[in-house]
Amino acid sequence: MKKFYTLAAALMMGALGAQAGQLFLAGDATLYGWNLDDAQALLSTPDNDNIYTGTLYLKGEQEFKILASYEFGGTEYGAAPDASLTDGKITLASGINDEGYGKIKVAEDGNYLITIDTENLSATFVKSVYQESEVIYSSLFMVGSATAGNWSVDNGTPMYQNPENPCEFSAMNIELNEGTFKIANALKGGGTWGGKYWFFRNADNAELMTLDQEGDLQWSIITAGNYNIVANTATGAISIKAAQSSSISDIAAPDAAAEYYNLQGVRVMNPANGLYIVRQGGKTFKTLLK
Repeated sequence: MKKFYTLAAALMMGALGAQAGQLFLAGDATLYGWNLDDAQALLSTPDNDNIYTGTLYLKGEQEFKILASYEFGGTEYGAAPDASLTDGKITLASGINDEGYGKIKVAEDGNYLITIDTENLSATFVKSVYQESEVIYSSLFMVGSATAGNWSVDNGTPMYQNPENPCEFSAMNIELNEGTFKIANALKGGGTWGGKYWFFRNADNAELMTLDQEGDLQWSIITAGNYNIVANTATGAISIKAAQSSSISDIAAPDAAAEYYNLQGVRVMNPANGLYIVRQGGKTFKTLLK
């Protein structure tokens, strides 16, 4: 049986994982081709900064490669010599300027859950269960005076994609200041401040976000504290709620169904040992499973 421990130290950690490493896909297989202004970031996982993941739409039998930054000329990853995608897996090699590796192809059009391990030089490309529409974004970034990175787009607070619903993104238990923020959908393009790279507060409803909204409308944080932010790029819905912290006496009765999330708000269906956010019986708290 798993044991529950509420950690005072964990509650003080606040925005653990508020920064994350990024890899970028580019190529004819992506919806944006070789245009790095639109290149989507795969985020490193909070428990291993060598593993990156995200879901994106890829075109079958078209080439792409993986970049360590949103500029050409740096470290790049592709298929190792003589390697090909087999049963969703491929061995990678690194290089620069198309040398030292080959381009990668998937067989069919579709949304793919992508995992890249830069330490072991391996990757998986598995068809997502979600195929209702083309998945355009693999991560979002909160930018503004309310965030730790202020108005630096490159230091935006990442919002992590839900692998079961890849149009949903969240930043859980993130420390925010009094101030405002908006949401970038691409790091390099966001740095141009072009409207198509930003989600703004809807002019008529603060619980909705609108791409390229006129007037640079932003969300306001009135009271500094820790917040849970959840946004859906398909419906435009956004939820901004103060995060709840609990003591042992606040934990719900054990017969209430518990939902487990990692520290970036991605739901975990079969949690192993580690630190999680738990929702149970109307309560939300951090817990260590042993």
